[in-house]
Amino acid sequence: MNLIDRYLLASFLRTLFWAILAFVAIFLLVDLFDHLDNFLDDNARVLAVVRYYVFKLPLIIDLCLPVGMLLASLFTLGSLSKNNEYAALLSSGVSLARAGRSLLVLGLLVSVGALAFREYVVPYSNQKNEDILKYEIEGKIRQDLRSKRNFTYIGRNGEVYVIAAFRPRPPTLSGFSMEVFADSVMVRRIDAQRARWDGHKWVAEDGTIRVFEGDREIVTPFAEYRIEESEETPADFSRREIDPENMNYFELERFADWVSRNGGNPIPYRATMANKLAFPLVNLLMVVLGLSLGAGRSKTTLWAGFGLTMGLASAYWILMDFGLSLGKTGALPIWFSAWAPNILYGILGAVLFYRANR
Repeated sequence: MNLIDRYLLASFLRTLFWAILAFVAIFLLVDLFDHLDNFLDDNARVLAVVRYYVFKLPLIIDLCLPVGMLLASLFTLGSLSKNNEYAALLSSGVSLARAGRSLLVLGLLVSVGALAFREYVVPYSNQKNEDILKYEIEGKIRQDLRSKRNFTYIGRNGEVYVIAAFRPRPPTLSGFSMEVFADSVMVRRIDAQRARWDGHKWVAEDGTIRVFEGDREIVTPFAEYRIEESEETPADFSRREIDPENMNYFELERFADWVSRNGGNPIPYRATMANKLAFPLVNLLMVVLGLSLGAGRSKTTLWAGFGLTMGLASAYWILMDFGLSLGKTGALPIWFSAWAPNILYGILGAVLFYRANR
């Protein structure tokens, strides 16, 4: 890494930090004033409200990061052009591709990091955010184990449990069914009138075990059967069901497979899965656009650059949401609904970058 790379990276990261800080502050203030009446009506403690917004930060950062990347790259190159430093680089034989190499690599790394961030951090923080709102702000009673009726649960190993009722004391399942799959094909099913927790495993009572081997079905009745392969505990069945919107990619994949196996429509969930993979790449595309526009011959003012940034970012969000909606309804192929905005912005960025690099 030479002096030019260090200089551009320092300028870029400094602008990115302040841009993200400003966008997050604006978002928090708007959201706070929007929910302030509800917080006052619920007599929410200040600490609970602070915790609520702390766990909301990852979602806000995830949404604001592409805007910050565009603004930082635009103003980094724009400041070079304004001070005639970019012209000096060109005169010394340094092209835009060479000058912006470190920023492009950083944009790629940020895209990969954003993918991991929204896969492992954002879903967890969203669930914690909802719990704080429900139990600490709205004051609803939290129970370690809660009764539930008529629900489905997807196990750690992909098993599907269909349960009529769960009672916590003592832990008991009524109308119990456990389906085991291999390559999306059901190979085994356990049905029982009830199942009780013996402290380590579930023990099914008065039921049958069905084994499917091709066209054959082998049925074995039992009075009592200890389900050794089940890894689920009473706390698992009592846990609040996760909204598919707050699932990570792999949880959503298992949920979509279960919906498909049970005759439902998995397309909305698979469209969301594709969107989870496509969206982080916009961070790299925004760097390409910012470098191309910042290196242009016309000198961009502060407010013009900010307006251009918000316009491009807003257009991308609109295209992404519109494509996701069409993908969920099946009006567009899933991959196209998720990747079309990236393809469009990629082509636009490539053309502008080629012209600026000439």
